[in-house]
Amino acid sequence: MQKSFKALICTLAVLALLASLSVPSFAAAKPEKQEIKFSVYCETLEDIKTAINAGASFVSISEKIEIAQAAKAVADKSALIIDAQSIEEANEKYTQVMAVSGDCPVYYRIKASAGKAVKWAQSKGTKPQLIGFYTGNIYFSALSSINKFGKYASDNTVQLQTGNQDGVILHNTVTSFFAKNGVHGMFSFINTEKAASRTDSARSWDDLIARGYEIIETAYPEDFAEYLSQNTAEREKLQASIDAALAADLKSGYPNRINTYNKALDAAAALLEDGSCAIYEMADTRAKLDEAVNNLTIDDGKKVKGDFEITLGRVAAALFGIALVLSWQIYFRKHWGKKEA
Repeated sequence: MQKSFKALICTLAVLALLASLSVPSFAAAKPEKQEIKFSVYCETLEDIKTAINAGASFVSISEKIEIAQAAKAVADKSALIIDAQSIEEANEKYTQVMAVSGDCPVYYRIKASAGKAVKWAQSKGTKPQLIGFYTGNIYFSALSSINKFGKYASDNTVQLQTGNQDGVILHNTVTSFFAKNGVHGMFSFINTEKAASRTDSARSWDDLIARGYEIIETAYPEDFAEYLSQNTAEREKLQASIDAALAADLKSGYPNRINTYNKALDAAAALLEDGSCAIYEMADTRAKLDEAVNNLTIDDGKKVKGDFEITLGRVAAALFGIALVLSWQIYFRKHWGKKEA
């Protein structure tokens, strides 16, 4: 009898725990700071001015602009990207940069293997900041590049490019390693042959951001500034939908509708916490959440689906029923066994 009672108590404890886990608890999500950044390729000093006025975080320059001029024009308003086609060229430009005084942050983007670029940077007394660079469609090479540049410096940036419109660098199997290695993914539209057959436009920017890239290099700074404004506006709309959903009355809602509501709210809150998500992701998620809220009290007749859908609450109830039956069986067997003896 005592064993049966203990089993029953344990079962009830499990039931209480599962029930507490099954109750949704949402905190009002707040929009994170906009983390999407952009770089602009400039061929003139006027281009640099336009890029800075548009809010560019990075400015890369052609050979037509001297490094000293570019550094002066950028000052502390943005960061300057220095491109080098080899380690030797990087060394020459490093010397030029060190001779220039100013507050302009400088990043070196070297067209060399990750190992060579990192080794070069580590050989310098004043460690230069790097933008990792890999062009290709080999899975392990892309991951190796992300890993090596991530180890060189925390909060680093790695640029990946490909000529393949469905290349591996566009897949989550690669881009998920940005966050795992503490780096920011960058994609450039300057070399159109290595821009994954995409155009330098808002549709492509949104696509790349949805795939995990946080920094986009474009030739259209003012257009990108407008895109960022639209992205922020959509983020605010999603926040408004979440606030409305949290205020919804669930008491008269149908079980299967509430389950859909919970999932939609979870997805929206998670997306809002991401400071670099695409406009279409937020718009789609917002539409699903609004629909889930509007449908809470609508009986769609799918009671079978609602009744038999597997949830933590139903699992707990099933376990409780099984434990209750077993405890009674044990109880009666012990008592009948004693009488028979």
